[in-house]
Amino acid sequence: MREAVLRLGAAGVENPMRDARLLLAHVLGIDPVDVIMRETDQVDAAGLTAFEVAVQRRLKHEPVSRIRGWREFYGRRFIVTPDVLDPRPETELLVEQGIARLPQGGRVLDLGVGSGCIVLSMLAERPDVAGEGVDISAAALAVAARNAEALGVEARVALVQGGWESSPAETVDLVLSNPPYITADEMGALSRDVIDHDPHLALTPGRDGLAAYRAIIAFHARRVRPCGWIGVECGAGQADDVCALMAEAGLVELAAYADLAGIPRAAFGRRPQKAP
Repeated sequence: MREAVLRLGAAGVENPMRDARLLLAHVLGIDPVDVIMRETDQVDAAGLTAFEVAVQRRLKHEPVSRIRGWREFYGRRFIVTPDVLDPRPETELLVEQGIARLPQGGRVLDLGVGSGCIVLSMLAERPDVAGEGVDISAAALAVAARNAEALGVEARVALVQGGWESSPAETVDLVLSNPPYITADEMGALSRDVIDHDPHLALTPGRDGLAAYRAIIAFHARRVRPCGWIGVECGAGQADDVCALMAEAGLVELAAYADLAGIPRAAFGRRPQKAP
């Protein structure tokens, strides 16, 4: 492990000690805390070989979650593959605020469902609700279906291929999305962990990064149920622009919520009971 930490650090990995511990725990099939408790134990040849393979992948800046094949999100494991965005901790804010707004027996629509981490987390937390996940990628929908089955919520979610302006099978109380929002100019500054391993379709719509918000808000502001909500994750510095788009579409009770770093990351707006 000490040798692996040195090699990872030299390669520019941000937290080499943590990553080495996670990878060793993964290949040995033990919890990361057990790596510390058992640091004097011998590792057999098969374990050493598997660890070296994992370290070599991390040296190429492949994220730990992709090496392990899963990411923990909102207290649950989600399968991740090269076909889906690696779930980020800040997206949990969207789930948290969405759960608080979804009425008893309500229905949620997740646009750009990817791994399913948003809608499936909500269904796992709320056995009374149902949902629909939409994605343009058939491969991403297949990953979401695997996660739905693993979480035991497959009977309460419909997974449909389509774009931002997809009409749900049923009227919904809540529309959520973590759309691509990185501007064209920002793409070159992304870390290799992101730019080399996340699908670019899930990262950027090009230009100013707001294209997906414009499509989602304009289309669904009149299709979500009256008094229903639209909530989206925002890029750094985009919350004001997103709230302005919501106001332009006639949504009210606009609110933005900051992540632990103090960056506004989730914006919500409500459809009025009656059109103005």
